[in-house]
Amino acid sequence: MDENKKRGSSKKNKKSEKSKKVSITIGEFAKKGNLKIKNGNADDIMTLTSINISRPGLLLADKDDYFVAERVQMLGNAELHYLDSLDAQKKQEAIMRLMEHNIPCLVLSGDLEPPKEVIELAKKYKHPVFASHIPLYEVMNNIVMFLNDLLAERESVHGVLLDIYGEGVLITGPSHIGKSETALELIDRGHRLVADDLVMMRRVKDKIIGEAPDILKYFIEVRGVGIVDVRHLFGVGALIDEYEIDLIIEMEYWREGAEYERLGNRTNYQNLLGIDIPYVKLPVMPGRNLAIIVEVATSNMRMNKMGYNAMTELDSRI
Repeated sequence: MDENKKRGSSKKNKKSEKSKKVSITIGEFAKKGNLKIKNGNADDIMTLTSINISRPGLLLADKDDYFVAERVQMLGNAELHYLDSLDAQKKQEAIMRLMEHNIPCLVLSGDLEPPKEVIELAKKYKHPVFASHIPLYEVMNNIVMFLNDLLAERESVHGVLLDIYGEGVLITGPSHIGKSETALELIDRGHRLVADDLVMMRRVKDKIIGEAPDILKYFIEVRGVGIVDVRHLFGVGALIDEYEIDLIIEMEYWREGAEYERLGNRTNYQNLLGIDIPYVKLPVMPGRNLAIIVEVATSNMRMNKMGYNAMTELDSRI
């Protein structure tokens, strides 16, 4: 086989799934996937661009029509049994067809040991090789879940995220309007804090997951008091590391003549990372207990999800 063939190219297939590019150490990838490193140093960097996994059996058999080099490559019993059925020269050529591509890494499942030809060519082309003691489809599921999280679309927003009655509620609004103070009262009422001030969001499939930056985790800034450590004041039960965002409540100062929801007979939405999230605009004015109103808005949204709408019920009575 021509050694000068351009790595990553294919005679027939030009398919590519490259999107976001993320670098990770070989050691971290092994830890996340519960894998053993068979080739590569733990501190070396590997690059991932696809959330999908490929089983390159067709490529090993010299059929490259559907091969996508950007995917993590997985070998199981079927692929290794096929390689063992070949004579030494054809086996070397089959493995070369895989290794000459610019693949991110190769993973073997079910306590399978990589053939010596795989390790030799992996060293030549500097490809990480991993092995796992668990069955193939469990390994694939673990890695796909990890890749979905690692390569997720990300964005940040100023606000507070809490778990209220099992719903992830993102409270937004201008500075000084009382978001953190409202969050503090909600925590005191038994709800859990995810993030204050800055919420890091990522899209995983059809969900938006929010969390706090590491440096701000567990802290709330209360104006006039200063930085409050929620973990020490309320205990670890008042915290959760991340949560799906189910509802957005935007606080704004009450404006005379502005239109606010009166009947609740329609659901408004705000788009986050391509997903529409139920949205409520909450006017703020002296005398309103914002924590209770946030609780009511959350409970009302849960009832709507269950098919109950108070306005519809009232209309049926009228």
